[in-house]
Order: sequence, then C-alpha cells, then structure tokens
Amino acid sequence: MSDDKQRWSGDATAHDRHDVGHGVFASGTAREIADMVIAAAREEGPPETVERRAMAKLTFYENRAGRNLSPERRAVLEAAKEIVRSTLSS
Repeated sequence: MSDDKQRWSGDATAHDRHDVGHGVFASGTAREIADMVIAAAREEGPPETVERRAMAKLTFYENRAGRNLSPERRAVLEAAKEIVRSTLSS
C-alpha cells in the first residue's frame, strides 16, 4: 500500500465512533470501562439499543488489540462486559 492510503482498520482506529476516552480501555478498571461505554452508548441512540452499542465498543477494542492484548487486560474487558450485561439487563 502506498503511504497516502491507510488500511480500513487504521482509519477506523483513528476516526472511530467507538472511542470513549483516551486510555480508558488500556488502563481503566472494569467498572470504569463499563461506566464509560454505557455513558457513550446512551448518548448515541435509542435506549433500547444501549447494551448492544456498549458491547460493540468493548468488542471492537478487544478485536483491534488482538494478540497484543495481555491476558490481564483481556480479563478486565471480560469483567467489564459482565458489568454492562448486569447493569443493563433488567
């Protein structure tokens, strides 16, 4: 690829609607991450799709990190997913 073309994944990371705040996914606790993705998802659309949008944010980050995601951070993200599910499932 030439320098003037980015891969779609680089563009998605640079201009991502899933972004919830700098560094939250990389260093936040499970509760902090869950609270941030829920808050961001609530701002984006109808209330009945908040859980789906919040989970999409978590999954997007997890997929983008891929093999570079440590087992410890992966466990934090999985815990954040559980918090999102338990908070929004009623």
